[in-house]
Amino acid sequence: MDFDDAEDWAWCDSQFAAIEQYVKSQQLPHGVICDTPEWFVAPYVGLWAVEDPADPGFVGIWILAGDTTGAQPQPVPFDHLPATELAEPRDALAAFAKRWAQLAKGGANGLAKGDEWQGSPVLVGDLTARQQQLSRQAQLLKLWAEDDELWDE
Repeated sequence: MDFDDAEDWAWCDSQFAAIEQYVKSQQLPHGVICDTPEWFVAPYVGLWAVEDPADPGFVGIWILAGDTTGAQPQPVPFDHLPATELAEPRDALAAFAKRWAQLAKGGANGLAKGDEWQGSPVLVGDLTARQQQLSRQAQLLKLWAEDDELWDE
């Protein structure tokens, strides 16, 4: 991923502490947490690689993380997936899109009013609104994952 300007660098740098905190709070086994995302759209979302402690030098977990600066009214939630069959960032982004679309659909059909959302991604607040947001974000992630121009090497 190319960094276009100082603002991109600053945004990515500002996200790193939140990535470290997320890894700690989720108790994810890890090696090195990459200090820059493998893919991002500043200031909205980044895809971060976390080294597999059992296989140093290789990605063990992908973390998708939204803006933590407070500038976004509906930030992308934090979530993670094992990198086991998701060797490339594009594959990981597509997997998040699919997972979120399924979760949004299942949550909309399966949770009664007042139920608490359990698991990842971390969703807080009005559950119905968050499910709708998750569905929209899944659609956008899918579009980004399918856009060949974003992934030219």
